[in-house]
Amino acid sequence: MRKLVLLSGLFLVLLAACKKDKDYDASPQLKADVATIKAYIDTHHLVATLDTATGIYYNVTVPGNGVDSVKYFGTTVNVLYTGRLMADSTVFDSTGTTPRTFTYSGLIGGWQFGLTKITKGGKITLYLPSYWAYGRQAQPGIPANSILIFDIEMTDLKNPL
Repeated sequence: MRKLVLLSGLFLVLLAACKKDKDYDASPQLKADVATIKAYIDTHHLVATLDTATGIYYNVTVPGNGVDSVKYFGTTVNVLYTGRLMADSTVFDSTGTTPRTFTYSGLIGGWQFGLTKITKGGKITLYLPSYWAYGRQAQPGIPANSILIFDIEMTDLKNPL
């Protein structure tokens, strides 16, 4: 009987740990982030296009070769990039001069959006509302709800088919 009570208690704890926060509405944070990004772009006299469906601002500085593009979720991309916090320009990650390889499906939503805007050899700057990056989940060097700026160059890619 004691084991049954312990197992029942353990089950309830595990069930509670799996509970999702269904009451959270990300839209107010997204709206605030988009306004903050617009003000940043205006203040710094930057050129960027707003994708109204996502709230992502971006600037394609080099479109690429016009041929080799991301076509599948299983596409592998090689990229050079620098990621920084918009709030204070702190660089939280950078490849330096050695490209990193990622599978497209494993990227944050903002990168998935941005990499479809360029082809091999292309360069893009992304201004990502927190929703399209890490949202409410803090990461090492990235506070929760941080707006991120990424400078990305897609040096190579391989589509699976």
